[in-house]
Amino acid sequence: MKTFGFTSMIVLSVFSSIGVSSAQNVKDKATLYNTEQFAITSKYVENDKYLIQVGLPIGYSTSAKSYPVFYFTDGDVAFGMIKEIADFLMIGKEIKDIIVVGISYGQGLETWTKKRTRDLKPTSDTIFAKGENVGGADNFLKFIQYELFPVINSNYRTNPDSSSIGGHSLGGLLNSYILFKQPELFKNYVIGSPTLSWDNSNILKLETDYFRKHIELNCTVYIYYGSLENNNYTNPINEFIQNIQTHNYKGMRLVTRIFEGETHLSVLSVAMTNGLKTIFKR
Repeated sequence: MKTFGFTSMIVLSVFSSIGVSSAQNVKDKATLYNTEQFAITSKYVENDKYLIQVGLPIGYSTSAKSYPVFYFTDGDVAFGMIKEIADFLMIGKEIKDIIVVGISYGQGLETWTKKRTRDLKPTSDTIFAKGENVGGADNFLKFIQYELFPVINSNYRTNPDSSSIGGHSLGGLLNSYILFKQPELFKNYVIGSPTLSWDNSNILKLETDYFRKHIELNCTVYIYYGSLENNNYTNPINEFIQNIQTHNYKGMRLVTRIFEGETHLSVLSVAMTNGLKTIFKR
């Protein structure tokens, strides 16, 4: 077992050789190649514990290079897929070598559903909230900025100036919030099918308020959704995109895609492939 020298974090090596003995019918849990995971207890989010999954590029152990990092929320259900997509693209030399970091809870899908609602929704909503624990995005951002970033940057060879974040649905809502609340946190944003109808499309107001004081946004922003998604998703997304295009922020590279024949859930894999190629193109 490897540790980073403080009690709030335990690092678990997940490098293993999987073998199945037909004679004994032994079944071992599968693991992803070149990955590690550890836990961080946050003082900003109810003393809650996060499971952090780290996917390293091929050749990491034998190189001295520093790498850009791609953070992604909803790691409980998406880390494996995104890590493997990134591996294929790196093998094919279609993207730069990157480190993939999944932010997870590691406590099952029911807990994941509840806690993502708390962490990814930036405000309350008198219509949709109805007793939910919501509006914790600012605390979650403190966890990322003051607890997660230092651990990743001190224990892996990273290029902090090239950090990117991706998120889908509520994760896309969070990333839209970060973009106009603390845009300096990340260099690139993948905003997937964001739930912008939340709280009477408050993110649209946030963007308008930001534009009143700023004319620059030095980042790449990739926004996508599927053509088969409900209008409750697509209408505010289209308005959001139109507003950003109208304001024409200096230094921003905006890329948008609508994927034909894809639903709110099916669009993630194809869009993530395209998104990684967009922000990490060689």
